[in-house]
Amino acid sequence: MHESPERPALPGREKSADERGMLTLSSLDHLHEAISIVDKELRLQVWNRRFVELLDFPKELMRVGLPFAVLFEYNARRGEYGPGDPQTLVAERLELAGQFRSHSFERTRPDGTVLRIRGEPIADGGFITLYEDITARKSAEAELREHREQLEARVRERTAELRALNAQLTQEIEERERVDTALRESENRVRLITDTVPVLIAYLDAEQRYTFVNQKHAEWFGMPSDAFLGQVFGEMLEPPLARRLRNHVKTALEGRGTHVEYELSTASGRMYVRSYFIPHLSYRADCGGDRVVGCFMLGEDLTEYRQAQMALNQAQKLKAVGQLTGGIAHDFNNLLTVILGNLASVEEGLRERPEQYKAVSTAMNAARRGADLTRRLLAFSRRQTLQPSPLSPRQQLQDIAELLKRTLDASIELETVADDTVWAIWVDAGQLANAALNLAINARDAMPGGGRLRIEARNVTLDRAYVSRYPDVVPGDYVRFTVSDTGSGMAPEVLEQAFEPFFTTKGTGSGTGLGLSMVYGFVQQSGGHVRIRSQLGSGTSVELYLPRYVSQQGAGAVHAPVAAGFDESAWRGRESILLVEDDADVRDFVARTLLGLGYTVRQAANGRAALEILNTGALLDLLLSDMTMPGGISGLDLIVEAKRRRPSLKILCMSGYSEQLTAGLKRLEYSLLEKPFLKPDLARAVRSTLDRPAGTDAGDFARA
Repeated sequence: MHESPERPALPGREKSADERGMLTLSSLDHLHEAISIVDKELRLQVWNRRFVELLDFPKELMRVGLPFAVLFEYNARRGEYGPGDPQTLVAERLELAGQFRSHSFERTRPDGTVLRIRGEPIADGGFITLYEDITARKSAEAELREHREQLEARVRERTAELRALNAQLTQEIEERERVDTALRESENRVRLITDTVPVLIAYLDAEQRYTFVNQKHAEWFGMPSDAFLGQVFGEMLEPPLARRLRNHVKTALEGRGTHVEYELSTASGRMYVRSYFIPHLSYRADCGGDRVVGCFMLGEDLTEYRQAQMALNQAQKLKAVGQLTGGIAHDFNNLLTVILGNLASVEEGLRERPEQYKAVSTAMNAARRGADLTRRLLAFSRRQTLQPSPLSPRQQLQDIAELLKRTLDASIELETVADDTVWAIWVDAGQLANAALNLAINARDAMPGGGRLRIEARNVTLDRAYVSRYPDVVPGDYVRFTVSDTGSGMAPEVLEQAFEPFFTTKGTGSGTGLGLSMVYGFVQQSGGHVRIRSQLGSGTSVELYLPRYVSQQGAGAVHAPVAAGFDESAWRGRESILLVEDDADVRDFVARTLLGLGYTVRQAANGRAALEILNTGALLDLLLSDMTMPGGISGLDLIVEAKRRRPSLKILCMSGYSEQLTAGLKRLEYSLLEKPFLKPDLARAVRSTLDRPAGTDAGDFARA
C-alpha cells in the first residue's frame, strides 16, 4: 500500500487529517481482505498488502497513479481471464469498470483460487473494490453438498435401525442426563475454587478469544465475567501493553510456556501483575497427536509487593543521599564558621572605609545564605536541631491558616479541617509550619489559574499489614496531616524524585529544590513518615504521618534569643576553657576569639589529646568540644568520660548537625552551639554555659 513517511504527533495535539489518513491506510494492511481504490480516471490510488499478495502482482509494478488497465493487461497475458485475445479481454473489463456500477461476482484463478470480487463507486467518481479468498468456503460448500447427499442415503438406510435403537437411546439419554448433572456439579466446584483463589485465571482459545475468566480477573477490570466471553484478548488493555502480551499468547499457542511482569491500568488504579501463559494440549486424531487448542493465563497480583519494594528502594536511596548530604553540610558548616568569623572581624575594622566595608558585607550575606542552605540540607538528612513540644493539631492548623492567608493568591480557596478529637503530637511547631508553608507554595505554583488547597488532620492507626508494605514505618498511632490541591499534578518519573534534594521542575531561579526534601527530613526526624500521591491533571496529595504524643518526653531545648546589639564587655571572662576541634581553621578562629575575650584556652585536635590534658590535673572550667572528630573518640565519648572524671565541669558542644545529640546527650547537662556561628554567638554561649547553675536543664543557643 502506498505510504508517506510518518511524522510523530506531538503529545497532547490532535492528529491532523493527513496523519489520521495515514493511520487509516496503515491499518488496511492488517485486513484479511484485499482492497484497491481507483479514481475516476481508473488510476490506482490506494491498495493494501493483501491486494498484492492475493492477486500475485509484482511489488515493483505497484505505484500510485498506475492505470488500472496495466493490471488488467498483466492478468490477461498470464491467463487470469481465460482464453482469448488479451487486448479484447482488457477492453471488455475497462468498459465495464468505466461504468462505475456496483458489482459482485466470483472468479476462479488458474491456480484454483476462488475470489469473490465486490465493487462500489465512491463519492468523487472513483471506485473501491474488495477481493476475498473464498476457496476454502467453496470447497467446504462442495463437500457439504456431497455429504448431504450421502447423509440422505444413509438416513434412509438407518431409519429402520434407529427405530430399533430407540429404546436403547432413551436409556443412554437418561444416563447422559445423570452425567451432565455430575458434570455441572463438578464445574460448579471448579468455579468456586477458581473464584476463591487470589489469582487471575483466564482461558483463551486458539483464536485468542476469552472462553473463561474467574471472579478475580473480572474484579480487576470492574466488569462481570460474562462480558469477557468471546472478546479477543487485549481489547480492554492499553495498545502498547496489548501488543506486548499478545506476543506471549502467540508463544503459548505455539506450544511454549512463558511469563511476563507488567503494569496494568484497571478500574481500581495502577496494578502490577506477573502473568504465566501455559499452552493447552489436546489429542487430535486428525493430526495424529497432541495439538495446542488454547492457553491458560494465570496472573499474580504483585501490587503490594512492588509498592513495598519501591518504598524500600526509595527509603534506601533517600537514606544514602541523606548521609552524603549530612556529611557535606557538616564540613561546609566548619568552612562557614571560619569564613563568617573572620569576615566579621574584618568587617569591624572597615567601618570607616565604605567601599571595602560594603564588599565584606556582601561576602557576609553570601556566607549567611550558605549557612541557610546547609540548614536545609541538614533538615533533609534529619540532622537539624529540633525543638519539639506537645502541640494541638487543631490549633496548629488555625495558626498555619493565618500564615497561609497572607501567602496564597486570592484565587486559591484554603480549607483546614481538624476537630477536637485529633490527638496531640510531639513536634517542632516552627518546622511543622515551615513544612506546611513549603507544601502550600508548591500547591500554589501548581494552580496558576486558582484552585482549592485543603489541609486536614485525622487520627490514624497503622497496623502491621500497613507497615509490611512500607519498611520505614513503625506501627502505632499517628496524626495524618493531608495537604491536597487541585493543581496540575506530577508525572510518575517526577513523583519518584520529588523528595530528592535540589530536584525541581521549576525554572531557573524559581526554587532551590529543597522544599519537599526539607519536609521529608523533618517528618522522618520527628519519628513519622511521608507519602505523596499525584496524577497528571488530577492534583497532588501529600500525607505527613506524625506520631501521637502519649507521655511527657522531656523538656524541649529552647533557643536563646539573640539580641540586636553585642556589648563585648558583658560577655568577657577569665575562666579556663579546654577547646577540642579537629578542624585547624575552626580551632584557630575559636581560640583567637576566646583569648580576645579574656579566657585562658587549652587546645586539643581530637578526643585523645583532650583526655591527656584532663589527666594533667590542669584547672578547667569549661569543655568546649566539637561532636564529630576522627581518632576513635567521638565528642559524645569525650563528654561522657570528662563528666566521669570531673563532674563539675561545664559542657558546651559545637556541632554542624545534631543527630547524635538527640539520644546520647539527653541525659547529660550540656549546651549546644550550632555551626556556623559568629563571635557574638560564641561569646554568649560560653558565658551562659559558665554562668548556669549546676544541676539545671541546659538550653541550646541560637544559630548564627
